[in-house]
Amino acid sequence: MKILWLASWYPNKISPLDGDFIQRHARAVSIYTPLTVIYVFQYGERVEIDENNIQINDHKNLKEIIVQFRFKRTGIPVLDKIRYNLKYYSVYKKIIMQQVVENGLPDLVHVHVPMKAGIVAKWIRRKWKIPNIVSEHSATYVKGAPDAFDNRNFYFRNSVKRVFRNALLVSSVSEHDGRILQQRFGLKLVKVIRNVVDTNYFSFKPVYDKTRFRFVHVSAMHYQKNTDGILRACAGLKKIRTDWELGLVGPVNAGIERLIDELDLNSEVLISGQISNKEVAEHLKKASALVMFSRYENFPCTIIEALCCGLPVIATKVGGIEEAVNASNGYLVRSEDEQELRRAMLDMMENYELFNREKIADEAKKIYSYERIGGQFWDIYQQALNEKSV
Repeated sequence: MKILWLASWYPNKISPLDGDFIQRHARAVSIYTPLTVIYVFQYGERVEIDENNIQINDHKNLKEIIVQFRFKRTGIPVLDKIRYNLKYYSVYKKIIMQQVVENGLPDLVHVHVPMKAGIVAKWIRRKWKIPNIVSEHSATYVKGAPDAFDNRNFYFRNSVKRVFRNALLVSSVSEHDGRILQQRFGLKLVKVIRNVVDTNYFSFKPVYDKTRFRFVHVSAMHYQKNTDGILRACAGLKKIRTDWELGLVGPVNAGIERLIDELDLNSEVLISGQISNKEVAEHLKKASALVMFSRYENFPCTIIEALCCGLPVIATKVGGIEEAVNASNGYLVRSEDEQELRRAMLDMMENYELFNREKIADEAKKIYSYERIGGQFWDIYQQALNEKSV
């Protein structure tokens, strides 16, 4: 079986963490079948490079073709927007034609995030009658997101609708967003396949410091994650107990640093900055609990990575988080409710012995491992090809 992935997001030399969850899905699938991923990007019509750049990575069964294309502006915004999109699709189609010449036609095309790669998949279907399936990863369909789907222009919304409706099968990483897609686009079924965790790195290891309770927060530290709210909850916690610390793992900005000063949390908050996934895993293994205070989500990887390390989790009841966090592995709080977050952090410290870390890790590994998730994709590929033959 030949599977071709078309990714709208994917890690690249400019943004190595952009769509890294898609790359992890690719690695999981490559356990079961050879896979080629094509990702074409050029960060907006105002970003210029001297020439097209093609990067090819071979990892056993996984081949990644990452293309950054050259674009020259005219200075006329509307015209540049049109030219930019035409160039994007032209480069994408050229790369696909080269792949077909060298390796033959794929049996199935798998799109990750409908815009813009889904438009290319529709072209492939018209040209060669090759069906496609679509996986949606974004949280754009929920209220509160700055790039909320309802705020996008008509062309974008209509194009996404057509991509979904032309797909043989649609998948989502959460039941929450799957229901939204099903209702919004009139889909018969949305298959749920979770995000995946590399359990070679993220696994249970009882090395945390029992003398000082260590909360950890891992994120990009932007509006969605509400790191400011976590810090304010910590300031309230400090008035009650001081035998704890908070590790911030990710790109901390100047605003967060100022807030740490204002709240007098310099002794309690440890900043690690942006680090590799392997290093993130080590931070989680040394922590006592994960704290996430997101305003909106789909199904965040950080939470299931923490669970695979055996960490109980405190998180908000948004998106698909309730599908991963329950009474056996953590606490759920209301988004924006900083007092409830503070109480949950205090409860976690006072009732920590109720959480069986090794059991949390074992149960999470059964659900989110590469073998489990890769096998689920393999099953839907066979299902899709069977429906094609019918």
